[in-house]
Amino acid sequence: MPEFTLRQLEYFVAVLDAGSVTEAAKRSSISQAAASMAVGQLERALGVDLFLRTRSKRVVPTVAGHALGVRARRVLAETSEIPGAVRRGFEELAGRVTVGCMIAISPRLMPRLIAELGRRWPDIELEFVEGAAEELQVAVAGGELDAAFVYSLQSVPGVDLLPIAESRPHFLLSVDHPLAGAGSLRFADLADQDAVLFDVPPSAERVLAMFQSAGVEPRVRWRSVVAETIRGLVASGRAYSVTNVWRGVEHLFAASGVALVPVADDVPANGVVAAVAPGARRPRRVDAVIDAARGLATATTAEGRP
Repeated sequence: MPEFTLRQLEYFVAVLDAGSVTEAAKRSSISQAAASMAVGQLERALGVDLFLRTRSKRVVPTVAGHALGVRARRVLAETSEIPGAVRRGFEELAGRVTVGCMIAISPRLMPRLIAELGRRWPDIELEFVEGAAEELQVAVAGGELDAAFVYSLQSVPGVDLLPIAESRPHFLLSVDHPLAGAGSLRFADLADQDAVLFDVPPSAERVLAMFQSAGVEPRVRWRSVVAETIRGLVASGRAYSVTNVWRGVEHLFAASGVALVPVADDVPANGVVAAVAPGARRPRRVDAVIDAARGLATATTAEGRP
């Protein structure tokens, strides 16, 4: 493929319009040598003569020069429109936004977020990918995703974190469980009962670490990667589980047959955050999606999914 630059095309058109290398250099505020060199380099790259030189130092375009002139003007005109088009696209609340969402967070966030965007900004096309926290954040850092919704304790280097919602660990119990009405519980209170853990790394590992920090060895009976399965087992009274819950809506889980009881042990805060590429100015539509998620953070737990 011939290698040439937009600058060479620009100087070629300047010579074409001026009919003289000297006059083109003057109009372009460059030296005559620079203008002549640009045209010469373009001719060598394309393998054709673009001008015929006359004794009066005027230049006359060849057939190839005429043909290139038509295309070069079109290319330069379209190129000049790129900055404005990009800026408009950057500021518009329209276009595609691709986000990642942890599997543990997605059922509580994505359905409502998509509905909210459809109501407020129907021209934003939201696409989402579910997965584990680390792989989603690697995709953000690599430019494959605009943002990823993850838990703060599962953040990795190479991304910036924007707060979405505060959350803390809660026990999931059947509403018929004898301890379902407790104001809070310690890990030791459930040590002799069967547990079902969310088994997408590193969720189960972090829950087990909390048990161990409290000096308790849990009786893990089942593991599942499906939140609905966990909720069903808990509601049936066959097991309890542990989940992070956005504050202020714990009572809404009761509608699904599941009670939420705060963990009384000393556990680290683990908020929901949006991981974004570090130091990059984001398109307005991406910030709109993040702001909408932040606004929905409280309401997203209303569905009561672990």
